[in-house]
Amino acid sequence: MNRPNRSARWRAAILALVLAVPNIAATEPPARITVGKAHLHGLALAGGVSAFLGIPYANAPTGARRWHVSTQARLSGEVDATHYGAACPQTEATAGWYRRLAVAMGSDGDVVPPGPTQSENCLFLNVWTPGAKVPAGKRLPVMVWVHGGSNTSGYSQEADYRGARLAARGVVVVTINYRLGALGFFAHPAVSDVSAGRQGLSDQITALRWVRDNIAAFGGDAARVTLFGESAGGTDIAALMHMPVAKGLFARAVIESGFLRADGMATPAAAAKAAADLFVHDETAATLAQRSAADLVHVQTERGKGRFVSPLVPPKPAFRVPLLIGTNADEFRLYLPSDPATRGAGEASTLLAMPNAGDVAHLLQHLSNDPAMRADLLASAPIFHCPAVRMAAATAAGGLGAWVYRFDRVRPGHHGFGAYHGAEIPYVFGTGAAWLPAEAADRALSDTMMRYWVNFARGGDPNGPGLPHWPRWGNTAVDAAAVPMMHFGSTVRVVPAADLALCPFFPGDL
Repeated sequence: MNRPNRSARWRAAILALVLAVPNIAATEPPARITVGKAHLHGLALAGGVSAFLGIPYANAPTGARRWHVSTQARLSGEVDATHYGAACPQTEATAGWYRRLAVAMGSDGDVVPPGPTQSENCLFLNVWTPGAKVPAGKRLPVMVWVHGGSNTSGYSQEADYRGARLAARGVVVVTINYRLGALGFFAHPAVSDVSAGRQGLSDQITALRWVRDNIAAFGGDAARVTLFGESAGGTDIAALMHMPVAKGLFARAVIESGFLRADGMATPAAAAKAAADLFVHDETAATLAQRSAADLVHVQTERGKGRFVSPLVPPKPAFRVPLLIGTNADEFRLYLPSDPATRGAGEASTLLAMPNAGDVAHLLQHLSNDPAMRADLLASAPIFHCPAVRMAAATAAGGLGAWVYRFDRVRPGHHGFGAYHGAEIPYVFGTGAAWLPAEAADRALSDTMMRYWVNFARGGDPNGPGLPHWPRWGNTAVDAAAVPMMHFGSTVRVVPAADLALCPFFPGDL
């Protein structure tokens, strides 16, 4: 059996450390903040950043409150905020994703620990703040992160989401848990009257209300909240814009690789069918209540077959906000069959089901000679690339700023995943160099991306001194493949994305 070389073992040891602890505390007094009637005891970290972890933002959705809309928790007394809270019930899919990536990057997958403790009492958030650096009378922009995971997995304390380095740039960073799968997006007729199948979205709204009411204690400005998230987190951010109740809770949005195709949002009929596919239609609230969380996760996994869980929202957006949005060059590469013949058969069957299949096939051949890239484009264009530019155009049409990016940096090594789904996240948080192979170009790119994201959170425009100019996306009828966008790769440059020429073959809007 091949053994990792010395550098791989070193990266494995670093990865184990990063995944296991929040951050290495500096030799400073513990951090303390008063929030209403509560006194939070957190961690003082290197660089003047403080971390307050595992804060319960909502009352526990347990017992009779299972599947109900969440309600904001009122804290009092002494609160230990030095440890992360439990994750919401789910499989080990997230830890498995990190393990697969670690192995592909040359580390030993065994160093990736299992996921955190799970509980239905899981509605916790974490706050990183450079509060000691906030000038008197000033407030910092706030960035609230919504994790991905198909709305069936993920948690706020994943290794990629540690907020200390981003907070050190002059923002308050918040990461949140929300209910998942059959506990968070469950529109079964027996329980839909208590939450309309929007349990997870209600958690996100409750977290945003908690931020609105309490973030000033951490040095944050409740009027400058940027909601940012990836994959299902990006989809949920778009979903919140369909809900009038969320209006005013965030001032701008960053959507990274969100599933934004029209069927990424569920209709009442589709949500009810999805619930009925898990449990029979005539199951009662009493029998559902008797099922354990582990049983609900098992049923979701076995009968849901790993499908993305679409949030249930009204059909048209209720509001829009300034938007920074983008996708990765190889969104599906990580999930494609490794066998070229299987991959080719999948491409052929997809094409055969399409109108104008010959035109699409000709365009794909023009775009790339690589069968893996063509297969990825065929999957990524209708789900990620094209809906993203359509959402940007709709935002611009409403008179708001929109900026579009394509992340195409490929990490060093022979992993074959390209710029995979989720690859941009550690660059945005500044966490990637600690556990993934990196070159000087990766560290420079992370610095550049953090500066753009923080500028956007600070003033609603990513541009700033010392950065290449990032042009707005317009409400234009011209071919999107000819419109320049920002590319984050080995270099940072503004050029069109030729693969957007596929978009006319994949109509649809959110």
